[in-house]
Amino acid sequence: MNNDLLNILSHSKEIDQQKLLDYLEDKLSPEEKHEIEKILVDSDFDSDAAEGLEQVQDKSNLPVVVNELNKMLVKKLSKRRKKLLSKKQPELITPVAATIIILLLVLMFYFLLKGRL
Repeated sequence: MNNDLLNILSHSKEIDQQKLLDYLEDKLSPEEKHEIEKILVDSDFDSDAAEGLEQVQDKSNLPVVVNELNKMLVKKLSKRRKKLLSKKQPELITPVAATIIILLLVLMFYFLLKGRL
């Protein structure tokens, strides 16, 4: 599995995780803030991520919160993957056996009819 998929803020090609965190912690210059805000207006995903992270009371905990979210995402994705891989494969014996029997019956009737002509 691609490790980029496990980082919840790596979805966007235009804004990286650190820059978003710096924006939320008010560590960027006004020009950089403006750039980030333009990106947030155009990107629903980034906007939702910023909105959710803005709800964190202590902004110094943002990296910890993002790290925890990433861990939870990894855990959830690995559970889903295990569940998909552990699904029992359908048995193919019955359909294959039925197909072989039908083919044998068709061949039998063909040879019986061929012998009468």
